[in-house]
Amino acid sequence: MERNNKILISDFDGTMTERDFFRIALSRLPPAAAAPWERYEQGQISHFDALAEIFSGLRVDQQEFEAMLEEMLVEEGLAEACNCLQREGWSLVIASAGCSLYIERILSRASVKAVVHANPGELVPGGGLVMKAPLQSPFFTAATGIDKVAVVRHHLEQGFDSAFAGDGRPDLAPALLLPPGRRFARGWLAEELERRREPFVRFERWRDIARCLCGGTA
Repeated sequence: MERNNKILISDFDGTMTERDFFRIALSRLPPAAAAPWERYEQGQISHFDALAEIFSGLRVDQQEFEAMLEEMLVEEGLAEACNCLQREGWSLVIASAGCSLYIERILSRASVKAVVHANPGELVPGGGLVMKAPLQSPFFTAATGIDKVAVVRHHLEQGFDSAFAGDGRPDLAPALLLPPGRRFARGWLAEELERRREPFVRFERWRDIARCLCGGTA
């Protein structure tokens, strides 16, 4: 990817899509399969371990897996929004606590180019979606697999004009590293920033972020 002087670091599930992959996975599993996520919310296990346990319970073939990706609802105009960002000097970096298998597949289908920092995985017949810790990543952390704070700090230290977009709990700390006009939020993240009286830019669609960073032209 061409090196530009501006970086948009974005979460993926629930930020660039309407739905999280793990929620779609749970819809295909028995109710008890949600227990790992509940233990995570109670602080008993890590975010990575919760997702890995849920994903391992899936029993889907490639066709069913592709159908799950459709259910994530990638918004229309994503490629056009990314093209606008690129024209304005913004490069896109995905920092996700999810699995690179579905992220890279969706980006490819949407004709979107980005650097992806996420947890590797593979669909194993009879063994579910096996998500692994990215031990070789410079941004590895046991808690979520990818340390989003480290990703943001890396680009700030490199002197990039940086922005961050997210919607969930792992997005709070990285969002707070950036000035209000460079932090974009919706969902849980927006509610938590409001609770803390931290200013931010709320978005309803990911292309709203591109429109803002492109001066209203996306």
